[in-house]
Amino acid sequence: MARSRRGGRQPKATSGAGFERLNRPLTLVAQVEQVLRQAIAERRFANGRLPTEVELADQLGVSRETVRLAAEVLQRQGLLIKVRRKGTFVRSSHGPLQVKGTRSTLLGYLQARYQGSQGQEEAVSRAISGLMVQGAIEEAGQAGLRLVVQDAPHLELLRAFQQVHHHTPLCGVIFASFGEEKLLNRVAGLGLPTVLVDHDLPLPKINSVRDDSFEGARQAVQHLAALGHRRIAFASWHQVDLNPWRLRGYRQGLRDAGLPRRRQWVIPTELTEAGARQVVEQWLRLTPRPTALYCFNNTLARLVIEGLQRRDVRVPQDVSILGGGGEEVPGLTCHQADWYQIGRGGVQILLRVLANPRRHTPEHQLSPHTMRLGQTTAVPGEGTE
Repeated sequence: MARSRRGGRQPKATSGAGFERLNRPLTLVAQVEQVLRQAIAERRFANGRLPTEVELADQLGVSRETVRLAAEVLQRQGLLIKVRRKGTFVRSSHGPLQVKGTRSTLLGYLQARYQGSQGQEEAVSRAISGLMVQGAIEEAGQAGLRLVVQDAPHLELLRAFQQVHHHTPLCGVIFASFGEEKLLNRVAGLGLPTVLVDHDLPLPKINSVRDDSFEGARQAVQHLAALGHRRIAFASWHQVDLNPWRLRGYRQGLRDAGLPRRRQWVIPTELTEAGARQVVEQWLRLTPRPTALYCFNNTLARLVIEGLQRRDVRVPQDVSILGGGGEEVPGLTCHQADWYQIGRGGVQILLRVLANPRRHTPEHQLSPHTMRLGQTTAVPGEGTE
């Protein structure tokens, strides 16, 4: 049998003359990735620093987004490191951020879970916790640190922290979707740098990174009001103390738009299927019924839409539904935050604390929401925006 130029055996033709397999063209992102990889190998970047995304996009004739995606691939592979306010560097020439004053290279990451009254897990953080953890792991890896991840029911988080801290000496800890003051004060008393992600508390020495729920909710009401809705209800998470900002933003949005506010239009509920059914039943009993319903997160919005459809209520013809972020629900109008970056931001704060623990002052960062238009909101009584 004949051999190909690559030294392997040529496959036997099954019909006709036989054709060699075609090579698929590379995407623009893959092409930019190859160019950057070759430039790194040839040490073409002065002082190991890459041009800005805008400069690279102009030189290569592609969009800035294409450059960003290609650079992120190389960051995940450990070839590049992005340093805030300084730029993107070749890892070998810039090196990881050095954490001084600690022997440990481990960071703790504790994710809280919440249970509904019927034992069903509430969809509070399932959709976003994965993205936040991914961002935290990548940021820690770029700094030469490892993340020890542990999730537990929120009432058992103290035990989970004690187990992690006992077996693995930590240099810092992140608590995700959690806000129990007693535990946090205890951790701070140990002198352990601490960051809350997806939550915030005004406690000394406690840092935080969370989404701007207040502004997201205000924009949600603003969007519905611009469509002509005058009666807007809010399906709120019953654990109000863990996210008071969304309810405040909803109320502020009503004030800004000059819309009426009714106590019965705020429907506190669990973020479960049972909770969604409760929202639907309570909405059906309202007189007059609100023409729009803003839901605490996208999962609740999806479950509410399914419940409405079972009751032959049309969305958006009979009621508009808007979600408050979280899981990706195709076609849902919602506002969404960058949960991946929130996770990275938590580690970035810890690194700054560890680099200068005596002079560091607590940081409290807000991640903005962006509105995403779908097919679940419309002018009252109409099916299109």
